[in-house]
Amino acid sequence: MKHINIHCDVAQANEIIEILEKCNISGFQIIDKVKIKNRKGNPRMGNAVWPGYNVLIMTQIREEEKITVLINKIKDYNANVSHTDQLITLEGWNIDTLIF
Repeated sequence: MKHINIHCDVAQANEIIEILEKCNISGFQIIDKVKIKNRKGNPRMGNAVWPGYNVLIMTQIREEEKITVLINKIKDYNANVSHTDQLITLEGWNIDTLIF
């Protein structure tokens, strides 16, 4: 089982949610108005100097096949962006316990 964090510009959030749904991942949490400074692209700090912000989409996935499909879809998405500001960050790590 993995915990997956996906960071993206707020303008891309609906596209990422569609990807999750196409992967049959129906349970996720969204944290809105996340201020970021990535290694690539411009910061998004929600102010006049650095406008915009990110969202953080989190999910917990038990099935390895769904994890692999999601990772590949995000890699494909990133391969087709026109600017580094549009890159999606995905991070995942193993979790041993999920009580729900």
